[in-house]
Amino acid sequence: MCKSDTYVLDASFKPDEFLADIKAAKAAVGEATEEDAKHLQRLVFISQVLLYGGHVLLLLGAAMPSWSTALLTCFAGASMISFARCMKWTIIGHHVSHGGYDKLQKSHPTALPAHYKRGVFAVGFRRFLDWLDWMLPQAWDVEHNKAHHYYLSEEKDPDLVEHNFEILRKFPLPSALKYMSMFMWVFTWKFTYYSPNTFKELALSKKEGWLARNWPSWNKKTDPVVVFDVFRMPLEALLRGTVKDSFYWMYFFAQWFAVILPMIISVVVPAAWPLALSQAGLWPGFSTVREATIRLLVASVVADLMSNAHAFVIIACNHSGGDLYRYSTSCKAFSAEFLLRCSYSSANFECGNELIDIIYGWLNYQVEHHMYPDLTPLQYRKLQPLVKSVCKKHGVMYVQQNALTRTWKMFQVAVGDAQMKRCTALVPPEAYAKKEIGVEDVSSRALGA
Repeated sequence: MCKSDTYVLDASFKPDEFLADIKAAKAAVGEATEEDAKHLQRLVFISQVLLYGGHVLLLLGAAMPSWSTALLTCFAGASMISFARCMKWTIIGHHVSHGGYDKLQKSHPTALPAHYKRGVFAVGFRRFLDWLDWMLPQAWDVEHNKAHHYYLSEEKDPDLVEHNFEILRKFPLPSALKYMSMFMWVFTWKFTYYSPNTFKELALSKKEGWLARNWPSWNKKTDPVVVFDVFRMPLEALLRGTVKDSFYWMYFFAQWFAVILPMIISVVVPAAWPLALSQAGLWPGFSTVREATIRLLVASVVADLMSNAHAFVIIACNHSGGDLYRYSTSCKAFSAEFLLRCSYSSANFECGNELIDIIYGWLNYQVEHHMYPDLTPLQYRKLQPLVKSVCKKHGVMYVQQNALTRTWKMFQVAVGDAQMKRCTALVPPEAYAKKEIGVEDVSSRALGA
């Protein structure tokens, strides 16, 4: 990716002092306490009120005789459901699945229910209780918690926007059409991109599994798998004369369909309420069953589209923009190079109070979160000003802008109007006092950290 060795910082930079200051900042935050547990429970309560309250409003809106009143009521319900789904993923599922509360479970075993723990939360049957979305939580854990966090902005990063949109970037379309196409991803990306691609990462992580062992040799493992590949991959395999690979992709997507089926049902089920209530003699009759069914189905789909858009704006732009860096080498987890990359390849949003942090899904602390993924939301709020101060002290880049600005920068990269900055690594070898401790072969990386 880099034509020659290129480094961002010069030999006068002191990585050991930067590393020590960041560690001191984390130590100053302290361990999670019972207040963190209470905070999580408040967030869970808010998400539940929004989710169930939103469905109640959908039903009320469906039964109303006036279309205008029904529209407003259904829209309010859809907005509540949308926000709840975003919270369950970005705030609750995200931090619990990273192990943010695991230490608290040990130090204060009665502070939280036992399922708020990595490897337990939303796994198996608990997926339907804790966090039901288009992505399988175990697949997201592999794709996000491991691959994305420990290969940040390298080619092996499955969330590297510039790489994932390489086809669009090179496609000979007018720029205006490329930008317009981005809105399809904005409103559908969990279903069209994130779900199948996280499932691919899960399949490849199971080295002894059939899908991993039989991965078609002509497919790069770092290329994204999207919903449109349901048709493209089997057809391309047939055109290549590899019938086995065609069956491979049909089997792959059949397995993936089983992952998304519960979410499809959850989106469609509200439309069945009027018929069920009518059969039981409980439908009020202010609107026909047919009208109510249509209203509920449309409102439920709109809720999902809105949730996709909300999540896209606060997630997809976190590590993309013409002002951020990507790398041709790997680095040791939690080394100075690793912590620096968290700042040079991440963008924070506004942060610091409960309302803003909830709206942003607590994804407005990306720099700090990538430095230390296993903290609680409140710990990130405490850590952020300390890390920002350390970066200023050492002359380290620290990007903080609102989400719409960052989304526009991400759009520019996705369509090919901008590109990320390239380098071999941030710290040159000569900056290390005794030995190169930041850049190493990826085989020694602790992915399970």
